[in-house]
Amino acid sequence: MSGALLAGCNDDSNNWPETNNGQPITNNTYYPGYGYWHAPYHNWFPYPYNFYRPGFGYYHGGSYSESPELSSIRSSVPFGSSGIGSRGSSFSGGEHGGISRGGFGGSARGGAS
Repeated sequence: MSGALLAGCNDDSNNWPETNNGQPITNNTYYPGYGYWHAPYHNWFPYPYNFYRPGFGYYHGGSYSESPELSSIRSSVPFGSSGIGSRGSSFSGGEHGGISRGGFGGSARGGAS
């Protein structure tokens, strides 16, 4: 089932709208082909920030934990971004940020590459 959820997530920056002009992206913003923005991690992920999955826990930043992550960061700009169209981060495509799980388009990169 997770493959079906991730099938549209990729690193095709030509699809990202140029209208943001480097403005911060609000946590849990969803964009087709990218997924959900996790503001504290400056990156896109397949599930919303603090999404609860029975048997796994709360999802944030590419990992699961027993409790939701508390963060004061409500919005952020991708690392290395002078404008959203030239963003420096990419969707990791896996369960853990920065680790390639393969098959979801593009390569995985951590936020500080």
